[in-house]
Amino acid sequence: MLSIGEFSQVTRLSVKALRLYHEKGILIPGSVNLRSKYRYYGSKDVERALIICRLRELGFSLQEIRVIVGGSQDDTQIAAHVQKKLVEIGLAIRKYKSIQANLELFLDSIMEEKMIYKTDIESEKIPEILVCGIRFRGKYSEVGAKFAALFRTAGRRALGKPFSLYYDGEYKEEDADIEACLAVKKEIRKAGIACRLLPGGTALTMLHYGPYEELGRSYQRLYEHCRENNLEILLPMREQYLQGPGMIFRGNAKKYITKLMFLVSV
Repeated sequence: MLSIGEFSQVTRLSVKALRLYHEKGILIPGSVNLRSKYRYYGSKDVERALIICRLRELGFSLQEIRVIVGGSQDDTQIAAHVQKKLVEIGLAIRKYKSIQANLELFLDSIMEEKMIYKTDIESEKIPEILVCGIRFRGKYSEVGAKFAALFRTAGRRALGKPFSLYYDGEYKEEDADIEACLAVKKEIRKAGIACRLLPGGTALTMLHYGPYEELGRSYQRLYEHCRENNLEILLPMREQYLQGPGMIFRGNAKKYITKLMFLVSV
């Protein structure tokens, strides 16, 4: 049997760590002297300690290690826990890569002079157009799949860039009332797709350059302009995607161009 000091030298674990592992039920000494309270460790404890060291190096928490070393009888069971950890880390990596990309975009928006402030608000006469559309309730991110379905159906009958109609007049996370639209040369008849004449009118428009996450800046300018000029906004509002992500690759979000259109009463 090895004393706690000797065992510490062999395993490269501090005496403080060994006492903690004993308290947590992770590494229990082979025997403890009832009078002196000295801890003694056997040869099997050395192998267990080395496994614990390796698991700590791999990022397992003390609670996870306690479960693993307490419930595993062989290497196969330990491997199952390691495989589960690999899956968790893979998910975390994807999450943090997404956060990293958004942080970089946010930093760019702080450090760079934004192009949207060089964009004027225009007054346009929007003509009546024939459109096919898919109206749904859901998340804003779901509109891309609807556009794909519209383009597949319309084929060569499609005209111009796709756009969204927003009927709520406010932001909704889960249950937004949205219609994905595509101008077409002639009527299309297919279940789930409505084809109709979309009324035109006088609209305030502006171009937004950059990620969709920053559209709020441009909406703010349009709302303030309408309020300053006593203009009533008519729903639905429109977003036309002049340049954006492709069907497969997202591309550079800083190069997206979105045309915002507020129809107003005159």
